[in-house]
Amino acid sequence: MTINLFGKRTFFLLLSVFLFSFFVFLSDAKCDTPKTVKVGYYENEVFEEGAAAGAVKTGYAYEYYRKLSEYTGWEYEYVYGSFGDLYDMLLEGKVDLLAGLARREDRESIIGYPAAAMGNEIYTLVKHDDDLSITFSPSSVSGKKIGVLKSAVSEVLTQYLSSNNITADVVTYDDYESLFSSFDSKSIDVLAAEGDGAYGRDHAEVICSFGSSDYYLCVSKSRPDLLDELNAAQSELAADEPGYINTLRSKYYSSSVSSHSFSAAEREWINENSSLRVGYLNNYLPYCSTDADGNVTGIVKDMVPKILYELSVDGIDITYTGYDNYDDMIDDICSEKIDVAFPVGGGLYYSEESGIYQSTPVASTITDLVYKGEYNDKDLQHFAVNENNRMQYYYIKNNFPDAEITMYHSIDACLEAKLTDEAG
Repeated sequence: MTINLFGKRTFFLLLSVFLFSFFVFLSDAKCDTPKTVKVGYYENEVFEEGAAAGAVKTGYAYEYYRKLSEYTGWEYEYVYGSFGDLYDMLLEGKVDLLAGLARREDRESIIGYPAAAMGNEIYTLVKHDDDLSITFSPSSVSGKKIGVLKSAVSEVLTQYLSSNNITADVVTYDDYESLFSSFDSKSIDVLAAEGDGAYGRDHAEVICSFGSSDYYLCVSKSRPDLLDELNAAQSELAADEPGYINTLRSKYYSSSVSSHSFSAAEREWINENSSLRVGYLNNYLPYCSTDADGNVTGIVKDMVPKILYELSVDGIDITYTGYDNYDDMIDDICSEKIDVAFPVGGGLYYSEESGIYQSTPVASTITDLVYKGEYNDKDLQHFAVNENNRMQYYYIKNNFPDAEITMYHSIDACLEAKLTDEAG
C-alpha cells in the first residue's frame, strides 16, 4: 500500500482533462432555459434537513434532488412545511415534487409515481433502553403508547398490530419533528420509525421491524412533463452509476436509528465489560504503528475512541497491543486475548478461513503494484509480498490467483526483490 503525490506533468494533464470535462458538463446543463420546479421540502432527520429559507440543506433526498438536476437541468424552488401539508399541496398542484412516498393503489390516480423507486425503507419499533417493561417480544408493546407519522407507516403499523393481536395506544403526528420530540421527552413509549430515517438516539433500542416498502419521488398530476423527465433521468442515472442508491444509503444511513440502536446482546456486552482490547499492526502508518516511546500511534488511536463516542458508549477503557505480524494478531483475536483487530482485510472467504468476523469497512485506500522499467504482463506472474502483512497476500490471491508468491520479511525486502528481478 502506497500513497502517491502527482508529478507536475501528471497534475497539469489531469487538470486540463478536468477543466475540459467541466466546461462540457456546464455547457450541457445550460444549453436550454432551465425549468423551475417547486419542491415540497420538509424537515426529516437524515432524509431532508434544512427546511427553512437560508438554511444549509443536507440529506439523502436533498442529494438525490441535486443528482437528478444534473440530468434534467431543473432549478428548484423549495416550498417548506410539514409532510402532511406538503402532501396536500402536491395534490392541489401547488408543489411539483415530493420525496419519500410509499406506493399505494389509492394514490396512483391522484399523484404521479415514476417507474423507479428512490430507496427502500424498513420500519422499526424503538423503545427507551431503560424501559424494562418492554422486551424484544413484539407482544410486550401491548397497552403502550406508540408514536407514528400520519403516513403510509401508520397503515403498515396498524396492520402489524392487528395481525399480531396487539392492542396499543397509537398516536399519530403530522411531522417528524414533533414525533421525535415526543419520543425523546418520553411522552410516548415506543417510536414507530423508518429505520433509516432518523438519527441514532441516545438510550434507544430497536425492538423489531414491522414492515418495509419502497419509497418514491412523486410528481403532481398537473405536471406530466416532469414525470417523463424524471423517468428519463432515473434511467440515465441507473445506467451511469448503477450503485448510486447504495452509495447514498451508505453515506447517510450509517448514522440512522437502526444503525445506532443496540441489540439486547450488544447492550449486555456494554453492561458487562469495562474495557476494550484493540490489536493493531505495526509499521502501517498512517493507519497504525508504535512510536519510539512504545505508544500506539496512527489513525487507530483516534478512530476507536471516536466510534465509542459516536455510539454514546461511556466507561470503556481502551488498551492497545501492537503486532509485527498479521497472523499473530489474528491468532490472538481467535484466542480472545484481544477483542478487535485493525486493520483486517482479504474478503469473506479468508475471514472464514481465519475464524473471524469483519466489520463494515472503516478505511480504504488504493493498492499500487510496483514494477521496474517498462510494464510487461509477465510482471504479474511473480509477486513479492510482505510476510508480516497478510492483507497483501490476500489481495494477490483474490486478483491474481495463478501468480507465484514469494514472502519477504519486510516491505523494503519486497522492493529490493523487485530491483534485483527476483520478483515481477
